[in-house]
Amino acid sequence: MARQILTGTGDIDPTVDGMLTIRLDPLPTARATAAAAELCEHLTATNTTYPGTNLTMRYEVKTRP
Repeated sequence: MARQILTGTGDIDPTVDGMLTIRLDPLPTARATAAAAELCEHLTATNTTYPGTNLTMRYEVKTRP
């Protein structure tokens, strides 16, 4: 699953002030998508700042249409 997350597609959205949102596309299975979403929650909770900026990184998984 880690490979799917790292090689998957998504978007980087800098439009919210002070935030850099990394939005992953859903993975092939609901189980993998749920696991990726949980990982995103943990990563977001670290309040990591993107290097060289004052933007806090926020991670999420897109919902299926």
